[in-house]
Amino acid sequence: MSVHILISGALFKNPELKTSKTGKTYATASIRTASADNNAADFWNLLVFGDTAQAELMRLGEGDKLSAQGSVKLEIYNGKISRTVFVDHVLALRAPPKERKPKAPPAGSKAGDEIAKRSILPDATPETAAGGPAFFNDDVPFEAAL
Repeated sequence: MSVHILISGALFKNPELKTSKTGKTYATASIRTASADNNAADFWNLLVFGDTAQAELMRLGEGDKLSAQGSVKLEIYNGKISRTVFVDHVLALRAPPKERKPKAPPAGSKAGDEIAKRSILPDATPETAAGGPAFFNDDVPFEAAL
């Protein structure tokens, strides 16, 4: 019997690419997840044999967040649980990049005036470029359903 899981956490240390005695490559890593009571952490060992999953895992480094899907093997050693996931798929979970807004030059400066002039489309009037009434001056027939 095999149990498949989806687990998410942060890499505890950098993943390692290894070669077996038969010459096949595989990757290993450990991820840290929050425990059920959020007071401690659980550690999961990842074992990756697939080329695509290996490549995705090896792009990541310590502290990067990821999700991994695969079958799980639980063992007990000296009263402690060892959790190993034989990973089929890896997905990097990255925070979206922060939006950078350009700094506006002070009002009245030559650079500020030039930017203001360029912000309006050259062949459009200020009213249509800004989405004013002329911008919405098209006839769209519709019937109201009652």
